[in-house]
Amino acid sequence: MVQRTATQVTAPDKEDSIANLIGQFGRWQFLVFATVSLVKLSSGWVQMAILFLTPKLTFWCVEFRNSTANSAPVVENSTCYADCLKYDYDASPFDNTIVSEWDLVCERSWLASFTQMVLQLGILLGSIVFGFLSDRYGRKITFLVSITFLVLLGFAIPFAPNYATFTVIRFFWGVATSGTMVVSFVIVMETIGSNYREMLGCLFQIPFIIGHMTVPLFAYYFRSWDSYSLAMAVPPLIYLMYFFSLTESPRWLLSVGRVDEAAKIVKKAAEFNGLPTTKIDETLKQLSDDIRSKSQEGRANYTDLLGPALLVKTVCCCVMWTIVGLTFYGFNQYISQTSPDPFVTVAAAGAIQIPSNIISIWLIKRFGRKLTIAITFILGGICVLLLGVVPKTYAITLTLGTLGVSCTAIVAASIYIYTSELFPTVVRNMSMGACSMCMRIGSMIAPFISNLALTVPWLPTVVFGFAAIAASVMCLFLPETKGTTLPDSLEDVSK
Repeated sequence: MVQRTATQVTAPDKEDSIANLIGQFGRWQFLVFATVSLVKLSSGWVQMAILFLTPKLTFWCVEFRNSTANSAPVVENSTCYADCLKYDYDASPFDNTIVSEWDLVCERSWLASFTQMVLQLGILLGSIVFGFLSDRYGRKITFLVSITFLVLLGFAIPFAPNYATFTVIRFFWGVATSGTMVVSFVIVMETIGSNYREMLGCLFQIPFIIGHMTVPLFAYYFRSWDSYSLAMAVPPLIYLMYFFSLTESPRWLLSVGRVDEAAKIVKKAAEFNGLPTTKIDETLKQLSDDIRSKSQEGRANYTDLLGPALLVKTVCCCVMWTIVGLTFYGFNQYISQTSPDPFVTVAAAGAIQIPSNIISIWLIKRFGRKLTIAITFILGGICVLLLGVVPKTYAITLTLGTLGVSCTAIVAASIYIYTSELFPTVVRNMSMGACSMCMRIGSMIAPFISNLALTVPWLPTVVFGFAAIAASVMCLFLPETKGTTLPDSLEDVSK
C-alpha cells in the first residue's frame, strides 16, 4: 500500500478537490447531463419496439396439402394444422407485422421471441465490448462510435428483405445501443459532484421512460412494421450533435495520466460555471499522480472484477442486475399481454415509471441505496406473486401490475447509481458493462417466461415474484455508498 505524506490528497479530499474546481453542479454539468441523457430515448425505442413488431393477431389456414375446395376442413381462427401450407392474417389494428410478413406462427412462433432475444444478446455483448473500450480508450471516442452505428443500423432495419437479415441487423443494433447506454451513464456520473448523484442518476433514466411511452405513438401512426421502424430511425439523427459538443471525461483522463487534456476541459468547465481557474494544473497533476501511484497492475481489465477487492461486489451486483432484467422486461411484456388495448397499456406502463424515478431520488437520499433497492425488490416481488392468486379482474390486475412496475422502476433507477459508486474509476465502465451484460441475460430469458402464461398461467408470476425477493438478499453483502466519494483505484476499495 502506498504511504502518503500530509501534502498528498486523501481519498475523501480527492472527490471534493475535483468538485471544488468545477463545482458540484453548474451550467457546465447541466449541459453535459441534458445532452448526453437524450441518448436514452433511443434505448427505450430499441428495446420496447418488439411490443408492436410481434403483437398478438388472428390467423387462419387458407391452403391445405392434398385438399380441394370440397374436401377442405372447417378452419378455426388462430389454430395450427399439421397439413396447412399457407396462413392468412388479420393484423388489426396493424396493417402488417413481422409475424404476418414472415409467418411467425405455429411451429415458427418461437422466432418472434427469438428476434428479441438476439437483440438483447447484442446488448449483452456490447456491454462487454464497449465497457472495455471505454475504460481503455476513453469515454468520448467509444460513445461516438456507438452513436454512429446506432444511426446507420436504425435505417437499415426497415429495408431488411427477410427474417434472418432483420434479426442479424437487430443484433448489431443492440450492440450499438449498449455502447450508448453504458458509456453515457458513466460520463454523467463522472461529471457531477456527489451531492447530486442521487437526483441526476435517477433523472437520467427519464428519457428512457419517455422513449418507452412514445413507442405506442410510432405504432399508432405507422401501422406497418417497416414504416414503424423507419419512423423510429429518424429522431436519432440528432445524436450526430455529439461529434461537436461532447468532451472527454476529465476523471478518466486523470486516471490514465493525460493531465494536460484534463486541465483544458476543467478550466473551460470552471469558467463556464463562473469559478476561478487558478491552481488547476497543480491540483490535477497531484490527483493524477495519486490515482496512478495506486494502480499497481497498470491498465485494469475484467479480471480485476474477480479479484479479492471486488469479487463479492461483482457477484452480488451481477445477480441483482440479472433479476432486474428478468423482472423489468418480463413483467412489462406480461402485463401488456393482458390488455385489449396495447397502445394504452404500453404507454401507461411507461408513464407510471416517471413518478417512480422521482420517488427513488427521495428514497435513496433518505434511506440510502442499499435499503431502497432491497425493500423495493421485495415489494415488487410480492405484487407480482399476488397477481397469481387474486381474482382476474381488470381493476385488480391493473393496480397490482402498476405497483409491480413502479417498484421495478425504482430498483432499475437506483441500481445504476449504486453500482457506479461501488466500483473504482479504473474499472467503472467495465463493471457497468458486466452488470449490463447480466441484465441482458435476464431480459433474454424474460420473453420466454412471459409466454408461459399461455400454457401455465401461474408460472410467470411465481418466477418473477420469487426472483425479485431473492435478489434483495444480495444487498446484505454490499456496503452502503450514500455520501461516499467515488473511488478511483483498486486500492481505494481495498481499505
